[in-house]
Amino acid sequence: MAKRSRSSPEGNARTAMPGSLGEALDEIGFQPLGRRIAVGKPTARGPRTSTDWAVPAIEFFRFTLPRAPNGNWKHLFIAAHEVACQALAMLGQATIIDGGAVRVSNPVLPAILPRWDDIATAVVWSAGQSGLLRYRRRGRTALGKRSSRLPRANIRAGYGCPPAYLGAEALPALESLGLISDRSWTAAAETILWRDDPYEAGMNFAKDKRFLEALDVARTSVPEEIAAKIRDIAGMPANEADGLVGFAIRYAHDDATKHESLVFLQDRGRRLLSELFAKRWRLVDGWLSAEECKRALFLELDPLSIQMSMEFGRLFIPWMSGGDVKD
Repeated sequence: MAKRSRSSPEGNARTAMPGSLGEALDEIGFQPLGRRIAVGKPTARGPRTSTDWAVPAIEFFRFTLPRAPNGNWKHLFIAAHEVACQALAMLGQATIIDGGAVRVSNPVLPAILPRWDDIATAVVWSAGQSGLLRYRRRGRTALGKRSSRLPRANIRAGYGCPPAYLGAEALPALESLGLISDRSWTAAAETILWRDDPYEAGMNFAKDKRFLEALDVARTSVPEEIAAKIRDIAGMPANEADGLVGFAIRYAHDDATKHESLVFLQDRGRRLLSELFAKRWRLVDGWLSAEECKRALFLELDPLSIQMSMEFGRLFIPWMSGGDVKD
């Protein structure tokens, strides 16, 4: 484990405690500047620079992820943990393996960091999964009749975000990402929480002007590469239904009907379109280029991209708008 000198090379070196912020700083090669670091408050627009949030986010993912006996991180096939493993890998701290991630021997932050909005979403998901973020309905600071044993809300509502309880372990990461300021949600937090969609907030973002404008941009600016994928998805049920019936009869000994095949393929098409939006679309930037999507996390269960894919599909794919697929 790396050691850092308190004053000079000849001084007493101290080893960072395992799992501490010091260990995370050591692992990415942080060197102290020899002067006091002034910590300012993040603005509503987000953190000052990308490196303001990288280390706190890494520290938080390492804290919340379950560990295997050999020290590897496990995702347990839980979406929040899967995304956290993915985030650690994209932040240069881990390598993805079956069932989780393993720490790299020489972790270094990449020159180009992952998208801030994706990392912020991953932190919110991880905080919720670990019980460190618990939303409250407006006007209520606790949950239900047995709420006396539950922590009260310590984050004020704001910008459409509900009051919430936030554990102390999660506060540095959310503050560094610009989601929390002075114990209140910031403007930057609102669209991040759309991607968590807490029912306590009743956000209904599909009716929001920003969502509708983003839908219009997505509709009118589809790159040809993505348009080709959408055409394939749209035509899949009609093109493959007969083949699926024959396959089921031949190999599964199942007397599947044409209608059953169409229903199955339509469901598959919806999931493929949802995956396409999760990989290649973001609210602020619209369609991502192949190069831009290298910085994006794959948040398969993102309510925002799922809703956008549904609204987009209703405009462009007949069977998603209620139209029948003709034989």
